[in-house]
Amino acid sequence: MSDFIPKPEAEKVEWYNNLSTKAAAQGTALGLNAAQITELQSICSGIKTAIKANSDAQTAAQTAKTAKDQKISDGEKQLRAFIRTIKASSGYSDAVAKDFLIVGEESVFDASTYKPVIKAKVMPGRVVVDFVKSKLNGVNIYVRLKGQTSWTKLAYDSYSPYEDNRPLALANTPEHREYMAIGVMQDEEVTLQSDIIEAVYGG
Repeated sequence: MSDFIPKPEAEKVEWYNNLSTKAAAQGTALGLNAAQITELQSICSGIKTAIKANSDAQTAAQTAKTAKDQKISDGEKQLRAFIRTIKASSGYSDAVAKDFLIVGEESVFDASTYKPVIKAKVMPGRVVVDFVKSKLNGVNIYVRLKGQTSWTKLAYDSYSPYEDNRPLALANTPEHREYMAIGVMQDEEVTLQSDIIEAVYGG
């Protein structure tokens, strides 16, 4: 037996609004007293406030993460330039390298033959895409529905994991999503495509 309260949160909010409105207009005639109507409306209002607070927090967290990742990416590029200057100095030595914790040379990394490794995990309200970027600055994450041939770029991310919290295109209709990643260095895609991974997302 199906429940009359919808599962998707956007539909829940509409349902709470309708219940509050109808209770105010018809509640007394249907056996509810004024206190009960007020309590019903308070419950609906409280749930809606909690849903909005959670949605706002998720948006703020993703915005902060994007800003943080970009700050790290930009800052570390600048710091590497400073380190190169230090290493080129006549006063540079093994002792200086150890003191600055910059011991060793960067390993040779052939981006043209590297394939990023990704995996997906379905969580409530999102699909979490983990990735291994190796020596890359980050990866571009792509998505498509199974059966489609073209990819849509979701985002650039420099620190794993990436969270795809886009809502379902059609409420209550699960989506069979495919994900793929390409490695990025200095704002350019430089690697092979990752293997395609799949996730059935139900919202």
